[in-house]
Amino acid sequence: MSLILPEQKLIFLHIPKCAGQSVEQALGVRHHHRHHKFDDLPEDWQSYLRFTFIRHPINRFISACNYNLRVAINTQRDLRRMPSGQMSASKAYRLHLADHRPSLSSMVEDLHRGRLRKLKTFKPQHLCLVAGRPQFIGRVECFDHDLQRLLQLIDKGGLSQRKPPHINRSPHQLSENELSPVDRKRIERYYRKDFRMTGYPRQQRTR
Repeated sequence: MSLILPEQKLIFLHIPKCAGQSVEQALGVRHHHRHHKFDDLPEDWQSYLRFTFIRHPINRFISACNYNLRVAINTQRDLRRMPSGQMSASKAYRLHLADHRPSLSSMVEDLHRGRLRKLKTFKPQHLCLVAGRPQFIGRVECFDHDLQRLLQLIDKGGLSQRKPPHINRSPHQLSENELSPVDRKRIERYYRKDFRMTGYPRQQRTR
């Protein structure tokens, strides 16, 4: 489920590759991959203060590519030992990354063909926004500022306002400079609802 703090009546809708682990560290909560789910909110979820962080779709896509490539390289020995029938969609794709080390353009092709549809790190952000209807939406591009705004909003005396490091960074093996105009159009088309709901400009060159 999403990160639910019932005592504070808070729900953090953790969108993968949107600085979620840094947010959780600021809240003093240990990260778990179940926090990426949005479909099992409590019955009274609308009585909670709900918040999330979002990111420019192209920048987030590249970050997800770098993250999965890093995990694939670090776990390739275990992945190759695992029976194919026991592999999740994420692990099967990471084995593909470890074996073939595809280019960023090839990963865009996988996105375009629907091969990444079941991988949480590539799921569109608008799914979270629709499911959880967060009242506070921060942006990764102004993370420090928005995090402090969030902590001021929710602080009940027990939450730290110390600035956390940006953790879970992925090495920048793949960069936006590698995207062709066709690649960019394909990413924009796939995440068109994200652009529409978040207000990010399509032509912005992100960091």
